[in-house]
Amino acid sequence: MSATIKLLDAYVKMCSHKNDSEAARALRVTPQTVNNWRKAKSHPDAESVERMCMAVNEPVAHWLPLIEAERARTPEARRVWLRLAQAAACITLIAGLTSAPYPAQARGAFFAENASSVYYVKS
Repeated sequence: MSATIKLLDAYVKMCSHKNDSEAARALRVTPQTVNNWRKAKSHPDAESVERMCMAVNEPVAHWLPLIEAERARTPEARRVWLRLAQAAACITLIAGLTSAPYPAQARGAFFAENASSVYYVKS
């Protein structure tokens, strides 16, 4: 299954569109355009890819190179777009790993913030 169809299916499902015509209206394109995407006669432009990605909460940097690789007319151009997609995936992975705190740090920060909110009185 192509990246275009995967993203389009995720968009239709996430937005609860009943059919492709409804999705086309939301994306500000014609139903024939979406039909051409499904038949691989054409591919969504960057603006449509961005709208779909925002709706499904996916990074544009992941999907746009994959869709551009499908659109590429030469094998060399396709390889360039696929390398860019791999680089974007690596950057996303590294950013995700480095920004998340270790569980012990997260737990310590939680208790440090909330330690003063507990007050015990002995009688």
